[in-house]
Amino acid sequence: MVCNDNVLKVDNLDFSYEENHKKTLSNINFSVSRGKFLGIIGPNGSGKTTLLKIISGILKPSRGKITVFGKELADLSIEKIAQFTSVVPQETSVIFDFKVKEVVFMGRLPFISRINGETIEDYEISREAMERAKCLSLAEKNIHEISGGEKQRVFIAKALAQTPQLLLLDEFTSHLDINYKHEVVKFFKKVLENDKIIIISAFHDLNLASILSNHLILLNEGKIEKIGTPQEVINEDIFEKVYGTRPTIISHPILHIPQVII
Repeated sequence: MVCNDNVLKVDNLDFSYEENHKKTLSNINFSVSRGKFLGIIGPNGSGKTTLLKIISGILKPSRGKITVFGKELADLSIEKIAQFTSVVPQETSVIFDFKVKEVVFMGRLPFISRINGETIEDYEISREAMERAKCLSLAEKNIHEISGGEKQRVFIAKALAQTPQLLLLDEFTSHLDINYKHEVVKFFKKVLENDKIIIISAFHDLNLASILSNHLILLNEGKIEKIGTPQEVINEDIFEKVYGTRPTIISHPILHIPQVII
């Protein structure tokens, strides 16, 4: 897909699930440009995952529009969206007994011609993705025989194999230990620097969100409570209103960004 713009823009977005007609998201407006990491935070049920699903094209908004790289998302098929957007979900499950390398290679499916089949380049891209996500050593293992943290790395590799221009992450650190969380910070900063893509991630981990994100969106009951830099969003008064508890916020001694202590 040829992209004519460097920005994802969300305008006046509303969303309601049909079963209850109650708005899950209301009047959502923001934009993010290439080379930037946008974090989405907020309590459980505030709409973080729903917003990611709308941006990925899985769900359709009740009102408003999303423009991605100069194209309206509503005008694109799921197949076209998959050629520039990849998703790392919160829960990473595979039904069949695939090898890790086969799971990662699935990231190439949107680009494989039904007539000509896969190419050497597809395999090279898949291998490089495993190298970047540090799971190449797992390539021959069964996906069901590795740990939750290892699976998360495999699904990050699968997303990279899709060569995305927009990468969506849904609480992707839920199964990662502290060592790999540190590696993930360095990894995604390098991805942004080298690939100049857009990364949008929902977070439970407020401190990791602060470290990784150029800007944060704080959702509260389906609406944007605050949007801005981590220094602007992570605030005792705002958090007390949204989370119902007043945290202690300190400055990271090296990075000089806000960190939350309960």
